[in-house]
Amino acid sequence: MGNRSISIQALAVLAILVISAPLGAGEPQSGFSKDLKIRTAYGLQTTDHLRASSIGVGFNVAYGSTAGKYGLELGYYYKTGDDYIEPVLGDAPPLLSPVNLSRSGDSRRNQLDGFALRLSFQRAIDEDWDWHTGLMIGGTRFRHEYVGDVEGQNWNGSNLQSWRDTYSGTLDSGSLKVSPYAGISVKTGEFSSLEFNLMLLSYSSINYMHHPGTAVGTGNPYPVPTDLGGSPGGLGAHNAFPGDSLDKRNRLVPHLEFAYVLRF
Repeated sequence: MGNRSISIQALAVLAILVISAPLGAGEPQSGFSKDLKIRTAYGLQTTDHLRASSIGVGFNVAYGSTAGKYGLELGYYYKTGDDYIEPVLGDAPPLLSPVNLSRSGDSRRNQLDGFALRLSFQRAIDEDWDWHTGLMIGGTRFRHEYVGDVEGQNWNGSNLQSWRDTYSGTLDSGSLKVSPYAGISVKTGEFSSLEFNLMLLSYSSINYMHHPGTAVGTGNPYPVPTDLGGSPGGLGAHNAFPGDSLDKRNRLVPHLEFAYVLRF
C-alpha cells in the first residue's frame, strides 16, 4: 500500500505542475496530424515475475484546436517475464504419503501484452516543450503458463499410499484495465520529438494454486497396478484436480515511460 500511495501522489504532483504551466504559452497546432510512437518503459517495482522493462508501439491521430491537442492512439503493449519455480505448498491428505519435495517441481511463466487504445490531451508550454495527460485502455492481457509434476514419497509400486500429480495449462486474464499517465515532450527536429511519462500500469494477475494429492476420477483416483505390466502405481489423471484454485490480484504499478515520436 505504501508504494501505491507514493506513486499516486507523484502522478498527482506531476499533473498539477503541468496544468499550472502558462495556458497561453506556445502556438497551438490546428487541424489534424498523425505520428508514430515507439515506446519503452521501466517499472519502478517488479511483480508477478514480470520483467521491469516493457516495449510498445502506437499510431496516433490528433486534432489541434485553440484549447490544445486531442489524441487517439491505437497501439500494442508488451512486457515479458522469466521462467520461475513455484514452491509446492501444503501436503497430501491423510492416508497418502507426504510430498516428496526433492522429486517435485512446478515451472511457471507470465507475460503481459495486448492491443491498447490511448486517449490524450496535449498543450504547449513554449515553442519546443509540451505537457500532456491521458489514459491507456487495454494492453494488459495477463498470460499465465504452468507445468507441474508433484509426487509423494515412495511413489510407483504396490504402495497403497503412493500418488503422483501432473498438471499443465495456459490461462489468460483479459479484463479491460485503464492506466493513467502524464508527462512532457520536447521537439528534437521538424518532424520528431521525445516523450517522457509517468504511468500507473493497471492489470489483473492470476496464479494457479495446486493442492497435492487431490486427484478425482472413476474408481480409485490413484490406482495401484495388479501386476508388473500395469500402469505406474499411484499416477492420477492429468489435470484431474477440481479442488485447485486461482489466486487473482489487481495490480497498480508505476512505470517511467519514454517514447520517440515521428510525425508524418
